[in-house]
Amino acid sequence: MGFFSSLFKTVVSIGRAITGAAAPVLRGIVEGAKYLINEVSAAIGAGMRDEPATQRERHERELQQVNEEVMHLRKRHQNNSGLSQQEKQRWEELKHRRDELNEAIANIDQETTAQDIVTEEKHFESVVITNDTAHILQYHVGQSAYNKTCSCGRVMVLQWNRQTATAGLQDFFWGCSGWYTQIHGRPSCRGRANLTHDDLNLFANLNRPEFEIDAVTLTRETLNPTKARRIRQALDSVRGSQQSKRMGIATYRCPIHGESLRLQRKNLCSDQILDAYFLGCPRWLPDNMGCNFIVKLKSAAQISSVLNTEQRVGVLDV
Repeated sequence: MGFFSSLFKTVVSIGRAITGAAAPVLRGIVEGAKYLINEVSAAIGAGMRDEPATQRERHERELQQVNEEVMHLRKRHQNNSGLSQQEKQRWEELKHRRDELNEAIANIDQETTAQDIVTEEKHFESVVITNDTAHILQYHVGQSAYNKTCSCGRVMVLQWNRQTATAGLQDFFWGCSGWYTQIHGRPSCRGRANLTHDDLNLFANLNRPEFEIDAVTLTRETLNPTKARRIRQALDSVRGSQQSKRMGIATYRCPIHGESLRLQRKNLCSDQILDAYFLGCPRWLPDNMGCNFIVKLKSAAQISSVLNTEQRVGVLDV
């Protein structure tokens, strides 16, 4: 029941926004979302399946177990202790199961997006991103992407030049997730692609106060010392909740291991709120022995996205 994958091969879903959505496609998206939600509701009512949130947590818990076993086998292999034929077979079975779980979670993510479109239809709008509204695109940086793949076959992730807090259109690009997997100490793929004109056609829920002001004003408001202190408290609250539940943020997933990313705070950072936090894969290990995938929260828009997903507030609301 893949919503975007089956109906909209020509568009890309980033979290709960859609790029490349021209007017005829938009009508299909809304109609398709309604049809999908009716199907899901009917299946739940008939007792054929659980609620999406329940299904997602069950899949994510199993995915954690699969990844833990994969990492254990990987460590044995790296330590040159060798793997038996039975262990090699188990490794392949685990990777196959991980692919199945990732696909199942992706379908649930798409169902959740469809639900948002149906319930918030009046707030979903089509906008062509410009330099003045680039923070709307920046808001979705790092969120799980669908239908955007590199020539090597790996998932691509929306990225931006992180040297600047207020990004312009020239700062965005698609980067291959292979950058974060190492082969002999080097990225397995360095593929990247510029955004196309279609990528700047965004269909998203624009009913957020952050989108009613320009990017420069949003950054200035976020850096206000009093506001920054409240934002830090809100982020620390999110981080504590995730640590107790051992679950990350649903809209941000590691493209390699599939698990939801968890909010982390840098050990050494100033009072500056930008770049003090990041989202990291739970499979990280020191000395490059684990997963290196992270999403640095170096902009007001990204911080607002995390807070909105977890607490239904943005940086202007805290």
